[in-house]
Amino acid sequence: LLCLDASIVPKTVGGCPHPSECDLYWINRDSLFSYHPVSEAFLQRLMALFVASHYKNSPNDLQLMSDAPAHQIFVLLPPIDPNATKLPEPLCAIQVCLEGEISRQAVMNKLGRGERNEGDLIPWLVSQQYQDGDFASLSGARVVRIATHPDYASMGYGSRALEQLRKFYEGSFHSLQEPVADTTDDAGVKSSLIDSEEQGLQRITDEELEDSDLHKDSVGIRDPTTMPPLFLALPEKKAMRLHWLGVSYGLTQSLHKFWKRAGYAPVYMRQTSNDLTGEYTCVMLNELSTREMAVQAKDQWLDAFVRDFHRRFCTLLSYSFKEFTSVLAMSILDSAKPKGHADKSALQQMATAPYTRADLDRDFSSYDLKRLESYSNNLIDYHVVLDMLPAIAENYFASRFGVGVSLSGVQACILLGVGLQRKSVDAIEKELNLPSRQILALFTKVLRKFSNYFRDLESKAIEAELENGRKEGAESAMDTDDDASDDDVKPSAKRSLTDEAAWDPTVKSLADDLEEAGNEMASQFRQKQRELIDAIDLSEFAIAENKQDWGAAESQIKKAVRSGGAVQTVVSVQNPTSSKKAKKDRSVVRDLVKSEEARVQKNKKSKTSKKTKKF
Repeated sequence: LLCLDASIVPKTVGGCPHPSECDLYWINRDSLFSYHPVSEAFLQRLMALFVASHYKNSPNDLQLMSDAPAHQIFVLLPPIDPNATKLPEPLCAIQVCLEGEISRQAVMNKLGRGERNEGDLIPWLVSQQYQDGDFASLSGARVVRIATHPDYASMGYGSRALEQLRKFYEGSFHSLQEPVADTTDDAGVKSSLIDSEEQGLQRITDEELEDSDLHKDSVGIRDPTTMPPLFLALPEKKAMRLHWLGVSYGLTQSLHKFWKRAGYAPVYMRQTSNDLTGEYTCVMLNELSTREMAVQAKDQWLDAFVRDFHRRFCTLLSYSFKEFTSVLAMSILDSAKPKGHADKSALQQMATAPYTRADLDRDFSSYDLKRLESYSNNLIDYHVVLDMLPAIAENYFASRFGVGVSLSGVQACILLGVGLQRKSVDAIEKELNLPSRQILALFTKVLRKFSNYFRDLESKAIEAELENGRKEGAESAMDTDDDASDDDVKPSAKRSLTDEAAWDPTVKSLADDLEEAGNEMASQFRQKQRELIDAIDLSEFAIAENKQDWGAAESQIKKAVRSGGAVQTVVSVQNPTSSKKAKKDRSVVRDLVKSEEARVQKNKKSKTSKKTKKF
């Protein structure tokens, strides 16, 4: 009665079709629960999939599938043969629940009192965590359960089903039916029961329900000709446009990998584990295309949630989520990246501001940088730089370093485990199944990359300061020249303490300064040489202007030219000031002067001696 004996039917002999050949179908629940033998057989197979794929099942799940107005069921079927006489075997089944479309005022009233309504799990949870009242007004669908046949697991059927479901709620499938009037129930959620009316199934009115009597009613199988078809292809079904698709599940490595590959991003992680399974509840969302919709969401609303989740998750890794393996934590951080812009990389979108020299001086001292450089050169033990890892890891996973530092997957896991989760090297060794020596070697390479990045950052900052100083110095020099060219000479003002260019001693480069000093010394040396040459008496080297001697020399050269002989270009002209006679006369004169001076000196001495004798 309650499908408690549901068991997996062995797979058919037809083989496994390619996922691209399979299509997703919407199931009419009125036909599914009509108690028809064919519908009952298919319901048994459907429940068998859910029982085999989930740890917890109860008769309440069957009741939700049949009666909950906001629930819908989809099934992935292989290519259907028109001549087949039996129902196809379901490869994958999805149960979704429509949520959202809650007024902002109702959300803010509940949040102001610290309360939360039952139902609409994801809208109320996200509104409470982010204190945002706009998200609950959006419409969405939560994947309650998704189950794949155990014999067809890990073959891509689940991903194919989610892809088809996304296209359906985005309105990518074009319906071939006539458009019908849009109807909505009192709660603001479109009921899947309306789809039965679209297919011609007449439902009981309230008046007929009041006049009915259980003692007189006859319960029986409905006429198959009056029931709508059990399966309905998505192109034939009227699309219900939504803003998002979401899921809430117990976190495991395989499940997170599946939803991450499907394009879902995490927005919430419960900080306490489930008492029954020990798993942490994770909520992930997938933003749908909202073009041509009446209600438009804010631009990049999901990216804003993802960025905030990324920041909070990095902080909580050393508290509640320390039990996560470094590989799982790294996978969660990798999935929590914005996907809004195609022209920008995820690192640029995550980075709120690039890392600068001011940030480096704020986070690390000069002693820290020296210790980091020493460790990168294998001069000290890693315990000496262990206190720097939280700040380094926080900035790296916040994408503050941009593309300046690139780490491999294993290196990033080591940095996350030691820096954010505060784990020991022995714990990382057990998680990654690597020897401790290899982990320490990779750890050294990681810190060497950061040491080089910080050194380059300081060098670029110093170069930028010097360049700015040169530009400001050149501008100030031009202003000084302009002021000096004015007629009115202004008194020199004192240099301002805040004017760096006025106190900069390196306005002129070293090469220019040396060249200017060399030119000045060379000019002084040439001036001294000129003074020394001018002090020398060159009169003795002068040639006398004797016209007779110059005329004889000239006639001698002309005579040699006429005769055609060898021309003697050296001529002799007598210089009376440099002749031997003149030199002899000058020496005689000097001797006479010296003898006269000696005689005068002798007379002075004799007179002095006579006066002494008289006394």
